[in-house]
Formats: sequence, structure tokens, C-alpha cells
Amino acid sequence: MSRFDNSPNYGLIFVVALVAAGISAAATKMLSGSEPRFAVVDVQRVVVSSKDVAALKNERDEQIKDLQKMAEDANAKISKISDEAEKKKTSEKYLAEINAKKESYDQVYASALQASDQKLNDIIQSVADKSDLTIVINKNSVVSGGVDITDEVIDMVK
Repeated sequence: MSRFDNSPNYGLIFVVALVAAGISAAATKMLSGSEPRFAVVDVQRVVVSSKDVAALKNERDEQIKDLQKMAEDANAKISKISDEAEKKKTSEKYLAEINAKKESYDQVYASALQASDQKLNDIIQSVADKSDLTIVINKNSVVSGGVDITDEVIDMVK
């Protein structure tokens, strides 16, 4: 008897897992009473077409301009100070103000981005529900097949 006789048979475990998954899928299909219907959506095209995402981008650009102006104003004021200790103290003060403003902007932006993402997902879900589609996959992940709902979703985000 070799030391491998008591090791688990991974091939058999794999086959049993596949059979169990197949049975589970078949049972789900029988219980649902219908064949799953797949859809694809080009999320990148939807995002580019979204008025909400465009508004977020514009808002973010304005925030960046505001932070740049704050930095330029701070640098102008700091450059007028001759005492090195005072210059350092003033520089740290302005840096703290700019960082606090940036953090505030980042929190607002992240929250708005999350809300926009949820809205896009809700729109995609509503288009899928209206067309009785059970599964929606990002088009970039699909080689072929599925009902393309991208244009319908874009119409709703414009």
C-alpha cells in the first residue's frame, strides 16, 4: 500500500460537484418555468452618454480648478513672506486648508458617483424587466449572444 491510497480523489469530487451544479441548474429552470433570457449592455457607451455622469465630470473639473486656485493664491501669499519660520507655518496652514477642502470634495464626489452608478444599474434593470430579460452582462465580457439593450439604456440616460 502506498501513502497515496488514503488521499482524496479530487477528480471524483470535481465530477460530483459538476453533477450537483447541473442538477441545481435544472431544478432552478424547472421551478422558474422559463428559459433564462440573456442581455448585454455596453456599459462604457452608456456612461459616456449619461447626462448625470457628464454633470459629475463638470462638477469635478470645477472642484479641481477651485483647488488649483487655492494653491496658487496660497503660493502667492507665501512668496511674499520673508521669514522662513513664518513661511513654513503659513505654508502648513494653507496646505491643511487645501487638503480639508479636497477631502470634502472627494467625499461629495464619491457619494454622487455611487448614486449615479446605482441610478444606471436601476435603469439597466428596468429595461431588462420591461423586456423580460433575466440576466444582463457587460457586453465587453461576451463574445457573442444575448439581446443588446445598450441603445435603450442610452435613451434613458440622455
